[in-house]
Amino acid sequence: MSNAPTPGVESQNLSARRPKPVRYTPLPEFLFRLLRTRWPIPCVPRWWAIVTLRDDVEEVFSRPDIFTVPFAKESARLNGGGKEGTPFLLGIDNEKEHDDQLVDVMKVFRRSDVIEVGEISKRRATEIIRDSKGRLDAISGLITEVTIDICSEYLGVRVDDREDFTEALVRLSDHLFGKPPINPKPAVDKKADLLRDIVDDAIRAERLCPRKDGKTVLSRLVSSEMPDKKPDKKRDDFIRAVILGLIVGFVPTNTLAGAHILQMLLRRPGFLGEAVAAAQSGDDILLGRCLFEALRFKPINWGPFRECAQDYVIAAHTKRRQRIRKGTKVLVCTMSAMFDAGKIKHPYQFLPERPAFDYMHFGFGIHWCVGAFVAQAHLVQTFKPLLLKEDLRRASGRAGRLKRWPGATIFPRRLFVEFE
Repeated sequence: MSNAPTPGVESQNLSARRPKPVRYTPLPEFLFRLLRTRWPIPCVPRWWAIVTLRDDVEEVFSRPDIFTVPFAKESARLNGGGKEGTPFLLGIDNEKEHDDQLVDVMKVFRRSDVIEVGEISKRRATEIIRDSKGRLDAISGLITEVTIDICSEYLGVRVDDREDFTEALVRLSDHLFGKPPINPKPAVDKKADLLRDIVDDAIRAERLCPRKDGKTVLSRLVSSEMPDKKPDKKRDDFIRAVILGLIVGFVPTNTLAGAHILQMLLRRPGFLGEAVAAAQSGDDILLGRCLFEALRFKPINWGPFRECAQDYVIAAHTKRRQRIRKGTKVLVCTMSAMFDAGKIKHPYQFLPERPAFDYMHFGFGIHWCVGAFVAQAHLVQTFKPLLLKEDLRRASGRAGRLKRWPGATIFPRRLFVEFE
């Protein structure tokens, strides 16, 4: 797992850091700091609430029976092609059901997967950057491109039209993980149909010509069936739900994370300097810490949404106690939690050596990202060859400005960079 910035593993280079860390306060933090101080759980009963303090964010995440994911039914419906299908881990709030599926899913993952994904990322990123002649769309042309290579080589899903595939994933992710309520939309159903067909084709191809080496997650899922039991629709529904869940949770999210990391590095020369030094040192652990510390200042979103299933009092034994009524939509503000000075030391300093516990990039509790280490390996090894180039900078003019997917306001599509 050496390619990933593994939590709890210390880098040999951390002790050599300079004495004065870079300081920066991201714009939303001015609002969050005010809320944490004056109104830590702002709430309009039966409408919305925001949770800003680290302790309260952890409490909400620790009660999936009370604060449920709003996309559960919709994700299962899309998995089933308009009917109720098999839910995936992120959409399961019942802890026993979640853990039962988690056990089945984890059987097909191996420790070596992190190294394999890192090697795929490093090889493809190096090829793309080598062929770019000093100018590159670092999002669609690099970060997203490598994630799709991983879908093919590691997950086992062949993708012919990468543009359509990416757009479908962006639309689906924007639909499922956006602000509730989440209601069916015909346009999203069409994108889900496209993705489901791609995955079903991959399952059929694997059954017709099984891989003997077990190099892909899909081949392991198929080969893990009981030898005396014929494949059935229920099993294929499960495999589809797992692969779809992994793809929807990986490609758009890592593209978003990679774009935000890149923006922060280009925006803050001090951040970029530390990341470049880590890449040049060959210390992948330190490089990962630099990248995910940059992401703390511009995470993929302010936090996920939850729905309150029954009346509940957050922080019940404190002065800030707040009753949340059934039906209230709750923004669990992980960005604010990562800057809570009561729990996070020196929150406005860029400190790659800070403990992994300070971060909430991959969630908390039962919905902690099952592919976290794979996602880390992809980002570290994709950024590394880029950071080794001289004079990395935004492209001049409009090309150097971030462009997003139309109608999916948070998802980045293009940002050109130049280097020597």
